[in-house]
Amino acid sequence: MREPLISPSPPRVPGPPLLGAAVPFLRNPTGFLTAMRARHGDAFLLELLGFRLFFVFSPAGLRSLYELPEEIASFTEATRALIGLKLPSEMLEGDLELFRHLFTAERMEGFLAQMNAAAQETVDALGPSGELEVFAHMKRLVHQIGFRCWVGREAASPRYFDRLVALFERLDPEEAFIHPGRMLRTIVTRKAPERRALRAAQEILAEIWSERQRRGVREHDMLEQLHDAYGNEPESTRHAHAAKDVMILHLASQTNLYAAMGWTFINLLRHPEHRAAVEAESAGVEGALATTRGLAQLVRLDQCLYESIRLAQRSLTLRKVLRPCQVETGPVRYTIQPGAYVATLLSVTNSAYPTLDGFDPAHFERGHVAERVALPGKEVVSTFGHGRHACVGERFAAAAIKIAVARHLAALELTPRFGAPAPPPGQMGAVARAAGPCVVAYRRRANGAPRGA
Repeated sequence: MREPLISPSPPRVPGPPLLGAAVPFLRNPTGFLTAMRARHGDAFLLELLGFRLFFVFSPAGLRSLYELPEEIASFTEATRALIGLKLPSEMLEGDLELFRHLFTAERMEGFLAQMNAAAQETVDALGPSGELEVFAHMKRLVHQIGFRCWVGREAASPRYFDRLVALFERLDPEEAFIHPGRMLRTIVTRKAPERRALRAAQEILAEIWSERQRRGVREHDMLEQLHDAYGNEPESTRHAHAAKDVMILHLASQTNLYAAMGWTFINLLRHPEHRAAVEAESAGVEGALATTRGLAQLVRLDQCLYESIRLAQRSLTLRKVLRPCQVETGPVRYTIQPGAYVATLLSVTNSAYPTLDGFDPAHFERGHVAERVALPGKEVVSTFGHGRHACVGERFAAAAIKIAVARHLAALELTPRFGAPAPPPGQMGAVARAAGPCVVAYRRRANGAPRGA
């Protein structure tokens, strides 16, 4: 007799075969799961589009989810299943843990230099006055940061930058998170546009590498390190691997970073008292943006960025069950068989506890929820995740946000032209974007003239 998928049998969200509860879920994942939690409790089974998702929301259930060993309930395989709906399979080959070693303290100095250069050039490119849309502006800045860090400074030059951005946009599954229905085009075309984009990106990176070889220069950057890593492979294979790795790295940074940067910027503009504190501490720390030690002293800005991410977080935390495992939810211990996913949606619990329904940077201290918030468990609120699968790029992302926000505040007088921005209700996955444009009027400060002006 075949073992039941989950035992004892949990509450099940009703819905037709295959489609399941896909329509209300995709229309508003956060609202739908909040309603299902109120109806069915802190653990229930949701079936949709062939996925069988065992959702947990209790403190014990969340702790159990984050403690599941990778070889038993896999973050990596769940990620492959989710983003594999959009990305070509060749981008998902190999070990997705490959880049865990990239975000070491030794590498951060080089990354900080690229972040500062990208942020300063972005500010310098603005006119003496005008308007900008926050999320579009920050997205372009993060492209600059990413291509500088994952390829080299040539990738951010006018010769290559816009072409690389356009190719990345064809690969990026962002639209599938914000508007899940748009995945249909990818399915119908069998990812042909995505594969063409990956090949074209490979040609650009090969051109950059060949030009370096012709000039006999060494940049000691990521592109060089990737070619060293694949040094025993034929040239065409090295170029293919480098392009795949660069685009996966850039995808990992773009997924959350520009939106987190945008919300931090917006929340400071909406709360002048915190903005004034951030400006004061930035001015009072000599060389703050150039070193990890200096960035660590930007305490209020650190609090603001974590609080902004908490409120905007829409990530679906997912584990694909590979071997039978147990999940403790508090009152019940469930045994789960392969074929199911253990899941939670961060936006359901991130604001579900007293005082957490509004923006208050004092909720955080040094990247963690402050003890005075008195949560029933640390896992019920998440910004960068918990445990072994906490985001390895947390330090990189926090540094990039601090540098970008501080440089804009130092150089520009800013006036928001938006009201009360909110995420689109249909977003599931990643840090939320805003449902509508967030326009800001700017005027360059007297002491904020572009470099070289």
